[in-house]
Amino acid sequence: MSYSEIDEGENYTGLARALELVNSNVKPVGIEELPLDLCNKRVLAENLFSLLDNPSSDVSLKDGFAVRYEDVAAASSSNPVCLKNIGSAFAGTAFKGEVPAGCAVNICSGAPIPPGADTVIANELCEATDDCIRITKGANKGQNILAAAADLRKGEELATAGRLLLPGDLGLIASAGIAHARVYRKPRVAVIAIGDEVVAPGGFLHPGQLYASNLVTISAWLNCFGFPCQNAVVKDDKAAIRTELEDLFPVVDAILTSGGAWGSERDLTVGILDELGWDKKFNNVRMGPGKGISFGLWDGKPVFCLPGGPASNEMAFLQLALPGILRMEGQKRHPLPTVFAKLAEDVVSRHRSWTEFKSAVLAFKNGEYLVTPYQNRSRLQSIANATCFIRVPEGVDVLSTGEIIEVQLLTPAFGGLSIVRCHTRPRFRQEATG
Repeated sequence: MSYSEIDEGENYTGLARALELVNSNVKPVGIEELPLDLCNKRVLAENLFSLLDNPSSDVSLKDGFAVRYEDVAAASSSNPVCLKNIGSAFAGTAFKGEVPAGCAVNICSGAPIPPGADTVIANELCEATDDCIRITKGANKGQNILAAAADLRKGEELATAGRLLLPGDLGLIASAGIAHARVYRKPRVAVIAIGDEVVAPGGFLHPGQLYASNLVTISAWLNCFGFPCQNAVVKDDKAAIRTELEDLFPVVDAILTSGGAWGSERDLTVGILDELGWDKKFNNVRMGPGKGISFGLWDGKPVFCLPGGPASNEMAFLQLALPGILRMEGQKRHPLPTVFAKLAEDVVSRHRSWTEFKSAVLAFKNGEYLVTPYQNRSRLQSIANATCFIRVPEGVDVLSTGEIIEVQLLTPAFGGLSIVRCHTRPRFRQEATG
């Protein structure tokens, strides 16, 4: 598209406003209670508090011997201390009785500290004989002991509603005596590819037809976030499109259509939804690529009508539809994490009234990220090989060479950790989540 083909877009919605409309109209789809082992990558719908102290008593951090500090304080290789071994303590099995002066109890890591003992000497600093435990090095009082409630106190807050639960969170929650958690349900999504020219992957292609690559790309992104997805391919036929929409509506929480969304006489989807009485929130956005996106609510369920061109379809989905679907499971963050990178060459806006995105590749050189616009005439190869997006905001004419800019990574992030795909070597980036 040349510069002359882009106008002010006065009747279009700005990207920021479009995202605001999505965020304000899309709500979580519901809450379910699940066992903790099924809560990985789910969004917590309640505040959780510890039900107990952890550990419930003082425990040993080492395999060794539980002793009285005053018995071993002066021990050394030249002045060894010999203590009588009076028994053993194991994890889950406490020693019966008290440790008197001059005695020691063989103890395993995780075992309760017996009464009378206040220090644990590691096995490697002890020599066991038939008569005694010979200790050749002194210790600090309380050494190798984890105090009761050192990890968690009863009533302590573990996690707040809205947190994306990851394995470490779930282990902490389990250690607090909790077996189930209330989490937001994953939305079920339907993706419908529309057009006489579109064929399901693997089908027979007539001249002029193409495979529904958009359908596969969108479904793969949804799969990255664990969203159940139903796919369909429909001809440019008003009755067929309406039937597919009405059949899918009862069994899903959101609908995405691909194609049939722009201005030709064969682009029927928005008109059909108008007839079905949807509440249209916007139609077309000042965003390039991706302008031909429409969004509305059909009996309360979000419907995103995406353009059919691969680049436009991808951008409309990633910048508006996917953030909306994430909100349906209680998340508020953008699906694409970001890093700051130095721009390798000028990026010129085609119109300052629009937000423009450029596919780009990221490299890591001399201790910093370097971002370069991706140069390839193939739209599909650009989608496959680009590693990030450069964003030129409304009101900006040019991003200059050497400028440090924020780029969106084409790698989904969970709980903040994403792999930055570079043309040199992979890097890791820690992101905050909302």
